[in-house]
Amino acid sequence: MGDLRCTSIGVANNVTVDARPVPPSLGINGWERLLARTAPNALHDSEARYDPPKCDEDTRVEVIRELENWIEDREAPRRLLCMTGAAGSGKSALQQTIAESCADSNILGSAYFFGAGDPTRNTTSSLVPTIAYQLGQRNPGFKEYIGSAVEENELVFSKNLLSQMTALICVPVRRLRASGKMDLASFQYAILIDGLDECQGEDNQAKILKAVKVSPRRRSPLSHLHCQQT
Repeated sequence: MGDLRCTSIGVANNVTVDARPVPPSLGINGWERLLARTAPNALHDSEARYDPPKCDEDTRVEVIRELENWIEDREAPRRLLCMTGAAGSGKSALQQTIAESCADSNILGSAYFFGAGDPTRNTTSSLVPTIAYQLGQRNPGFKEYIGSAVEENELVFSKNLLSQMTALICVPVRRLRASGKMDLASFQYAILIDGLDECQGEDNQAKILKAVKVSPRRRSPLSHLHCQQT
C-alpha cells in the first residue's frame, strides 16, 4: 500500500446480553437524548466538511480495492483494520473515498471524521453517540434497542468510551440478533473513523482503539476501519 500501512487486529470479548423483547415506545426519549450528544459535523457528507479531499479518479485503485474487499468480506476473521501513515500521505482522502463507496454500495453503517480545529469533533465525547445514531438511522430495527439502552442507563454519556461502546452498540447489536429481527443481508455494517490523531489528548487514541475492540468480534456484523497518523 505504498506509504500507508494497514494492520488487522484480533479481538476477543465476551458479553452477556439480556435478549428479552424491548417495547418500541421505551426508546423514544432515549433516542432524542442520543441525538443531542451527536456531532453532525463529523459525518462524511456533512455541510461542515463540504467538498472534502478524496482520491482522484484512477488513483490508488489497488489500495481502494483491497480495502473494499476487506470491508465486504463478512467472513473475515479480523473485523478491525487500522490504517496509518505520515502526515500528508492521503489517509483522509482515502477514507473519504471509501466512505462514499460504502454509502453507494449501501453498506456504510457509520462514519466519523475527527477535526482538530472543530470543537464539536476534536474530543471523544461525541464519538460513540454519533456512531450509534448513524447505525440506528440506517438500520431501523436497531434504533429501538439503542434508544432503550439510553433509557436503561441515563448516565451512559458520562461513562468511559469502553462502557459507552458496550452499552450503545455491542449490547443493542446482540439484542437485535437475539430477537431474530436482524437481516444480515441488508444490515449496513461498515464503521469508518478518520483522524484519531486529531482528537485532543495524547492518550485518547489508545482509549478509542480499546473501546472499539469490544465491537468487531468474530461473527459480529460490524467492520471497523480506522485512520491515524504515525
